[in-house]
Order: sequence, then structure tokens, then C-alpha cells
Amino acid sequence: MQMEMGQVHSIDVAEQLQVSKPSVSGAMKALREKKLVVKEEDGVLHLTEDGEELARAVYEKHVFFQRMFMQLGVDESVAGRDACLVEHAVSDEVFEKLKERYDHVLAEGGQ
Repeated sequence: MQMEMGQVHSIDVAEQLQVSKPSVSGAMKALREKKLVVKEEDGVLHLTEDGEELARAVYEKHVFFQRMFMQLGVDESVAGRDACLVEHAVSDEVFEKLKERYDHVLAEGGQ
């Protein structure tokens, strides 16, 4: 969201994820405690370096799984939704093995 919108507030996150603002506030507090997010006085959220690194890793998983599901013939919206679920559940070890095995196939668009 930060890449798309520039400044991000908790309400933006709530609207994007279609969850309540209190849910986002709780999650943001946990992320701040882990030093992954900083909240400015004006309410703008920023990822820390560690937060950006984690976000990039999650986004890489998301893109990989969405492409894989779409390659299987799954509708783009369903593939995106399910990629959101899988990206958080799959371990880094399993993801790396899947990438080793299938990344070239997805890049080529083949099977």
C-alpha cells in the first residue's frame, strides 16, 4: 500500500483488508512492538527496514502463489485471495523448495 499510496494510515489498511479499525490498531501495535512499523504523530504508518524486508518476502510469496494458481486455471481474484492465505502459512523452507522446482516454469508460462 505504501508503494501505491505513499502515505498509509490505519484506516487505509482497514479498508484495504476489509477489517475493522480496532483489528488494525491491535495488529499495528504488535508490529510496532516488533519494530516492524513506526507510527508518526500524524498517524502515518511506515515500515522499518526489518518491516520492509519482511513485506518484500511476503509479497514475493504472494506473487509466486498467485501466478501458480492462475497457471492452474484459477480465476485471478480467487488466486489472489488464496495466495493471501498461503503466503502467511507456508514456511520459508517449503517456499524455497517450491521456487527451486517451479519458478522457471512460471516464468516461462509453461507447464
